[in-house]
Amino acid sequence: MATPKGSHLFVNVSPSEARRRLKGFGHGVRKVQSSGRNQAVVIHTATGQHLLELEAKFADVGFSSTENDLNEPIENLRNLGPASATWLREVEITTIAELERIGPTLAYRLVKQKQPAVSLNLLWALAAGLLDQDWRELSDEQKDKLRQATEED
Repeated sequence: MATPKGSHLFVNVSPSEARRRLKGFGHGVRKVQSSGRNQAVVIHTATGQHLLELEAKFADVGFSSTENDLNEPIENLRNLGPASATWLREVEITTIAELERIGPTLAYRLVKQKQPAVSLNLLWALAAGLLDQDWRELSDEQKDKLRQATEED
């Protein structure tokens, strides 16, 4: 089957999650397909208010009309599980680019404010994930520096 004609909306959720969010929506949605890991493309003909409603369905995870402008979702960061990704989304860190911008220590402190029981393993996971390493590969020296940075005001 040929890809239907229409505009593209790239979103930071899997195709199955995009379909779930769009269930019963209609308004010009033609097809949902994969656009990479934890990313989908919604092919649509929505305009005006319907386009705004469509975009609102994905405002919490990020969307773009061009694939290049869509930053990789936080779920794609190495070492993170679903709970950690949810905690980061709660403090409005939704993409890896946002995490890079604010850094792992500030991200950890923001999560710790909302989730007091979170352990230092999250800090290790964030820092190592940005280095594309397994969190267990961080040296004791790196962990000490990160721990000290979280204690500074």
